Amino acid sequence: MYVLSESLSNPNRIPGVKLSQNPLSYLDQIKQGNTSGLMDSYGYGGGTANIEFEALTSLSMNNFAPSMSIPYLYLVPKLKKIPTVMDDFTTKNAIYPFTPTIYSRNRVFKKFGFQHFYNLDSKDKLAYTNKIQNSNYISDDSAFKETLKQVDRTKKGQFIQLTTMQNHMPYLTNDYQNTIKVSGDLTKNSKSELETYTQGINFTDKALKRFISEINKIDKKITVVFYGDHLPSVYDFKTDNDVKQAKYDQILHQTDFFIYSNFKSSVVSQNKVVSPYMFTPMMLAQTNSQVSPYYALLTDVWEETPAAEREKIMGDDGNYLSTKTLNKNTKQIMSDYKMIQYDITSGNQYTYQTDFYKAK
Repeated sequence: MYVLSESLSNPNRIPGVKLSQNPLSYLDQIKQGNTSGLMDSYGYGGGTANIEFEALTSLSMNNFAPSMSIPYLYLVPKLKKIPTVMDDFTTKNAIYPFTPTIYSRNRVFKKFGFQHFYNLDSKDKLAYTNKIQNSNYISDDSAFKETLKQVDRTKKGQFIQLTTMQNHMPYLTNDYQNTIKVSGDLTKNSKSELETYTQGINFTDKALKRFISEINKIDKKITVVFYGDHLPSVYDFKTDNDVKQAKYDQILHQTDFFIYSNFKSSVVSQNKVVSPYMFTPMMLAQTNSQVSPYYALLTDVWEETPAAEREKIMGDDGNYLSTKTLNKNTKQIMSDYKMIQYDITSGNQYTYQTDFYKAK
C-alpha cells in the first residue's frame, strides 16, 4: 500500500511555532521502530500530483527541465510505457476520495494499469464517505477503511494506491472544534488556519493508529509506504516573514514518512531525509525483494544521493551538497540515472527492448 497523506507534516518542526500538544504522537511512535524519516518535497502548499508521480514511478522532477511542470498532464499521456512500482502486480487498485479529473488522474491511472479507481465520480463506488464535523472532505478514517476493504477483494497479492483529501486546504475556523492551541511568531490569520490544520492531522493520527492496528490483524503480508506530500501554505510570520520564509525553506519542504510491514522485516533507514522517488528501492530493501536493474540503479542512487529536489542535492542528514564535493562514482550514478530517465521520457525507450525493468 502506498498512502499519500494530504499536506501531512508536523508543525512542531517549524521554528517559532508552539503547539499545546503533539498532534502526531502515534506517527512519531511508529516512526521510531520502523524505516522512517523526513521526505524532501518538491512542493510547498501544493504539487500533490508531482510527488505522487515521483513515488509511483521513481522518476525525479529534479531531472526534468523547469518547463515540465506537471508530468501527469504533459508527459504521461505521450509515453508508450512508463515504469511504476505496480508493474509486478497483477491486481492494482487506486483510491482517491475526491474528483478523479484533477491532474487527469482518471487517464493517468488507467495508463498505469489500475483496474479500479475508486473516487467520487466513478462506477466503482466508495463505500465509506463520512466527514468530520463541518469539514467538506471525506475523512482519513473513511479512506483507510476503504483501503482495508480492498484487501479482502482478492486472496492474491495486490498493490493499493491511496491519496487522501481530509487535510486539504482551505483550513476554515468552523471546520472542527479545535482542541489544540497554536502560539508563536505567526500572524493571527496564520494561527487560526494552523489550528484547524493541526486539529485535522490529529484526527489523521488517531485514524492511522486504527488503520495499522487492523493491518496487524490481517493474515497477509502487508507493507505500507506512508508519507505526507507537502506542507500546507499557512506559515506567515509576524516579523520578517520574507526573510524567515527563505531561511526556513529547507524545513518548509520536509514532511513525515515511514515504511511499515506487518511481518518481520529490516529497518533500512531511520531519521534520514529522502526524496519520494526513493520509496520503492527502500521498500524493496525492507521486504528483501528481488529487484530489476532499474531498481538496482535506484538503490545506488538512494545510497549516494538520497534527496534531490528543486535543483538541490541533499545528503541523508538533510544538508545541501555541492556537486563539486561529490566523488566520481556518485557523479556517474547520478548521470546514469538521468540518462535512464531521459530514455524513458524523451528518448526512444531503448531500455524497454531489454530486461532492464524485470526483477531477477
